[in-house]
Amino acid sequence: MLSSLSKIILLSVLSIDCAFAAGGRVLRRAPSKSSNAIVQLFEWPWDSVALECSTLASAGYGYVQVSPAQEHIQGSQWWTDYQPVSYKLVSKRGDRSAFARMVRACNGVGVGVIVDVVFNHMTAGSGTGFAGSSYTKYNYPTAGYMSSNFHYCNGNSASDISNYNNAYKCLVGLADLAQEQPYVQQVIAAFLNDLLSLGAAGFRIDAAKHMRDADIASILALVNGTYYDTQEVIYGNGEAVNPSQYTTTGDVMEFRATTAAQACFLGRDSGGIAKLVTPTPMGSASPWGFVNSSIANYIMANQDTERSGTSLNAQSGNNVYVLSAVFMLGFNYGTPTVYSGYDYNNNYDAGAPQNSTGYTNQVTCGSNGWRCEHRAQAISSMVAFHNAANANGSAPLTNIQTGTNQQIAFGRGSIGFLIINNDNQVWSNTWTTSLPAGIYCDIIHGCAQAYNVSSDGKLSASVASRDALAIYIGAPSNGAVTTTPATSPTSASASSSVARSSSSSARVVASSITSPTTSTTSTATSSSTTTTSTTPQAPVSTAATITFSPTANVGAGETLKVVGSISQLGSWAPSSALTLSQSSGNSWTLTVTLPPATSFEFKYIRVSSSGSVTWEDGSNRVYTTPNTGSSVTLYGTFGSTTSGTSAVTGESGNSPTTTSGAAPTTTTTPASVSTAVTVTFTTTANTASDETVKVVGSISQLGNWAPSAALALSRLSSNGDWTLSTTLPPNTYFEYKYIKVSSSGSVTWESGSNRVYTTPNTGSSVTLSGAFRCAFFLLLVL
Repeated sequence: MLSSLSKIILLSVLSIDCAFAAGGRVLRRAPSKSSNAIVQLFEWPWDSVALECSTLASAGYGYVQVSPAQEHIQGSQWWTDYQPVSYKLVSKRGDRSAFARMVRACNGVGVGVIVDVVFNHMTAGSGTGFAGSSYTKYNYPTAGYMSSNFHYCNGNSASDISNYNNAYKCLVGLADLAQEQPYVQQVIAAFLNDLLSLGAAGFRIDAAKHMRDADIASILALVNGTYYDTQEVIYGNGEAVNPSQYTTTGDVMEFRATTAAQACFLGRDSGGIAKLVTPTPMGSASPWGFVNSSIANYIMANQDTERSGTSLNAQSGNNVYVLSAVFMLGFNYGTPTVYSGYDYNNNYDAGAPQNSTGYTNQVTCGSNGWRCEHRAQAISSMVAFHNAANANGSAPLTNIQTGTNQQIAFGRGSIGFLIINNDNQVWSNTWTTSLPAGIYCDIIHGCAQAYNVSSDGKLSASVASRDALAIYIGAPSNGAVTTTPATSPTSASASSSVARSSSSSARVVASSITSPTTSTTSTATSSSTTTTSTTPQAPVSTAATITFSPTANVGAGETLKVVGSISQLGSWAPSSALTLSQSSGNSWTLTVTLPPATSFEFKYIRVSSSGSVTWEDGSNRVYTTPNTGSSVTLYGTFGSTTSGTSAVTGESGNSPTTTSGAAPTTTTTPASVSTAVTVTFTTTANTASDETVKVVGSISQLGNWAPSAALALSRLSSNGDWTLSTTLPPNTYFEYKYIKVSSSGSVTWESGSNRVYTTPNTGSSVTLSGAFRCAFFLLLVL
C-alpha cells in the first residue's frame, strides 16, 4: 500500500526588531523558532485537533501535523486518505469549515498547522469519493484532471515524456500525475495556496521520492505567501533516488535516524544506545551519512513504520518506545516529530474509530484506542527541554558519558542534562555536567524528585532500569539557578540580546509563540495564556503530606481533579491535574506530598469522559505548607472557596468572582520600598497614531499576563522610543512581553518567546532594553 510515511514539517518564524524590519521580505529557510517540536495527531478529526491545541501550546509544541484534508476514496482503512479524488477540503476528519476553525484555533494559541498533502498520484480505481465526486482511474472531473495528465506504469505515456523511470512515476498501481506539465503544476499549486489562505503553516509532501525534485520545485514556485515544507523521501540502500537530492526543495525526513534508534534501543546493534552518542554522535556526515541536521526531520514513528516494524512502536517492550522519544527530544539532530496514534490491534489496514456516516469519532485520550502518546509525562516534559536547548540556537552536545552500552548521559551545553538507562539494572553514578550549581527537578517524573548540582557541576543520582532523568535550567527549583542561558546567541536569527544599558541585562530567547508560553486554561481560540512558576518536590523527610478532601456533586462520567500553581499540582494545566478518589457519596479525597514552606494556589475541576473541563467558581484557593514535614487536610466544597477547611484555605482576593471556569490567577507579594528594585523598561516600537506600548508579565506587578492590567510606557520621541520605570520585588524571576494597544482596545503581542529576568537580591536600579519584535515568516526562494 501507499507509503504515507511521515508527516512532518516545520514552518518557521524569524523574530526581529520591528525597527529594523521595514522594507523587504525576510527570505530564509532555516527555522529560528526554538519551539519547533511537531506532533503528528494521526487521523484526528479537525474539531478534536482544535480542542487539543491549547494543551499542545502548554507543553511547548510548536506545530501540529494533521492527516490529509483533501477528498479521498471511501473506506474505513487509514490508507484511503492517501488516494485523493479531488482537492475539495472534505474528508473523514471534517469539512472545509471545520478545517478552517481548527486552523484558527491552533494559530490562536501559537501552534502552526502542517497539512499532509498528496499530489504524486490519485487513486487505483473508480467510484465516488468521500465528498461525492465521481472518478475513474485516469479521469477526475472535480479535480480537473483527464487521462492526458497522467503517466502510465506500463511504459506508455499520455504525453510525450522522456527520461523518467518508474521509481519516480509509479507507486503501487496508483494513477501517477504528470507533475512536469504546467497545467498539473498550476492545479496542485492552487490547492496548496487554498490551504495557506486558510492559515495553514506548511506541508508535508507525501511520496516526494516518486516525483522529480525539479517538478516539485516548479510547483512550489507557484505557491504564494510563506510556508515551510518537508518531504517524504525514504532512503534505500543502493537506490538511484536518495534524500540528498531533495534538500533544495525543502527539508527531508531522515528515516535512517528512526531505524538507527530502533536497532540501538532493542539491542539489535551491538553498540547499544551508546553508539548514538559516541564515538561520533548520530547524524554526522561520517560515518552516518545522514542529511545535515539543519534540513532533517527526525520522527519517533509514524503510521507506516509502526505497522511495518521499521521503528519502535507502542507495543515495544521495556519502555523503549518512550525512552527513544525522550532521546529524540533531548538529542541535537534535526527537527523532532512526536507521533500520536491509536491502537490498531495488529490489523494493518485498521483506520481510526468512525461513526456510521464514515466520519472519524472525536478523540477521548485513553478511550476507544486513542493512545495520546504526546501527553505522556516523560514525552511532553522533554518538549520543554528541547525548546530550552534550542532557544539560542542548538546547544551543543556536551559531557557525554556512558555506563554499559545501554546507559548514556549527555548535556546540552549549559542548558540541560539527560540520563537514559536502557539497561536491566539501576544506574547509580556521579555525572559531570556544565550546569550552574543549584537545585533542579527531574521533569521526566513530573518534578517528583529534586537533585543538586554542585559548584563543580557534579550530579549524583540513581536512575531506575528502563528509565530516564532530565533536568534543565528552565525548570530549576526555588529559583536557586538563573534561568538565563549562559551561552551567547549564535546568530541574529536564533536569538536577540537585550541591549546592555547598565550592568544588569536580560536575554530574550527566540521563539515564535506570540502569547505567553506556559500553562493555560484558555480555550482553543484564546490568544494568551496564564503563566505560573514551578516548585520542586521536597525530600520525603521534610515534605508535607497534604490531603485534599472536598465535597462535590459530579455528573455521570465525570471525575474530580485538583490543579494548581505549582508543578506538583500541574502548573494550572488541566491535562496534568491530579485525580481524586470518591470515598463516599459526594466526598472525594487525594493525599500527596508537597514541599515545606511553599505557598500555592489551587482549584478543583470536573473533567468529563470526553475531556471537557468545568472549573469551580470563585477565586483561587490558597495555602502555605508548614515549614517541616507534617500532615494537613484541606476541606472544601466545589465552587465555594469560603467553606471551612481544617488548615485554613482562604481566597486569593476579597471579592470572589462568579464567572464559571474563570482562569486561575497568580499573585506576588510586593517588596518593601527599602528593598524594592527599580526596573526601567525601554523599547523601540513602530506604532500607529492611536496605539500605546505596554508591558505585561507573569507577576502581579506586571498584570499576570492580562493585557487589561498591563503597564503603559511613555513615548520619549517620534523615533519610536518608549519607557517606563516601576518597582518590583527583589530576587524575583519573571517573564514579560511588550504589547501594542489601540484606542479601540485591540492588542498586538510582540513575537518570540517570553522575555525573562530575575531582579537583584537588594534594592537597585536596572534598565531592560529591547526593540519590539515583529514576526516574519521564512520562505525558501528556489
